[in-house]
Amino acid sequence: MNETEFKEKLQEKLQEKLEKAGVKVERNKNLIYKVIVNEELVFEPNTPKEPKRGSYAFQTDLLVTEEGNNPLPLVVIETKYGGFSTHDILTYSTKAQKHKEIYPYLRYGLVVGGENKIHNRFFTHNAGFDFAYALNSVDNGDSIEELAKIIKQQIENAYLLLDILKNKNQTKKFNTIIEIEKLRKNQGDKNG
Repeated sequence: MNETEFKEKLQEKLQEKLEKAGVKVERNKNLIYKVIVNEELVFEPNTPKEPKRGSYAFQTDLLVTEEGNNPLPLVVIETKYGGFSTHDILTYSTKAQKHKEIYPYLRYGLVVGGENKIHNRFFTHNAGFDFAYALNSVDNGDSIEELAKIIKQQIENAYLLLDILKNKNQTKKFNTIIEIEKLRKNQGDKNG
């Protein structure tokens, strides 16, 4: 399996699991990362509902949006297959931060296929990701279920943050909880 096949299959599996959540999962969608005011005092890009790669928009691997005519982006999932490099984490983490400047409620994650662990380089270099998941096999129903649960939590978090921005409510508490599942001894090997 290559990265494109992994991304396609993951999109199908997640769409199945998230359908009841009122969202859709799409591949290769563009999201704005920068808005400027040009010399004519006009916003660029001036079509935020139809961002184009190369015009202040980055392409995402998977984008979870609300269903409907004005699909609000909620969660971005970058995918890698067979591992990831330090460069990948630095690049995608920066992309996440740029997107969050425009969509401050957006949640951002990394799913690594063909791996059973998230390597330490993720934690060393991450600045913009909200979650990461090692998915050894996209056909593992339990793992897909667990990943869908994480994404549902991230969707909920996006809505909580959006509510603060939208309603300008007086928030008393903000708390980020980190959940980590460690591998048992001998489980760290791909073959083990």
